Amino acid sequence: MSPAPITQAPSLRRRLACLFYESFLVFGLLMVAGFAHYALTRRSFEPGQATGASLVFLGVLAVYFSWCWSRGETLAMKTWYIGVRDARTSRPPVWGQSLKRFAWSWLMFLPALAISHLLALESQRRWIYVALLINLLIYAVSTRWLPGRQYLHDRLAGTELVDLRQPPGVKV
Repeated sequence: MSPAPITQAPSLRRRLACLFYESFLVFGLLMVAGFAHYALTRRSFEPGQATGASLVFLGVLAVYFSWCWSRGETLAMKTWYIGVRDARTSRPPVWGQSLKRFAWSWLMFLPALAISHLLALESQRRWIYVALLINLLIYAVSTRWLPGRQYLHDRLAGTELVDLRQPPGVKV
């Protein structure tokens, strides 16, 4: 098997714009999942009482992202001409690798959530959002020092993000 051709990672600006767009799409997906969960269980989403809903949301996210990534891109990635592939084979990651990427991608959020919990900031949501934003920015900027300027979760999962825009002068 020959090594994957060298390609350029999408710019950090495009990746963050894609993440921002993806958050709107995921919000809609989770709203539908929340309505379905409520219709089936008749349980509200009160703090401390939403463990079942949280697990449903986590499962929906895992299936959505793994399914999309195993096909090479999500809708937001397609819009921004960003693809995900296996770093060794240049093919879309298989389901297992996509699930691994999903699990590792929580590194973008878990440190901030853990610190917020340890500092008992749950009642002060704005500080949780500030912590999440700081965590996300540090995580994103860390790509400057990682090989290929890839995210840490891509390095750990053996995947990479690639720029799918056509080079100048190439006609399809």
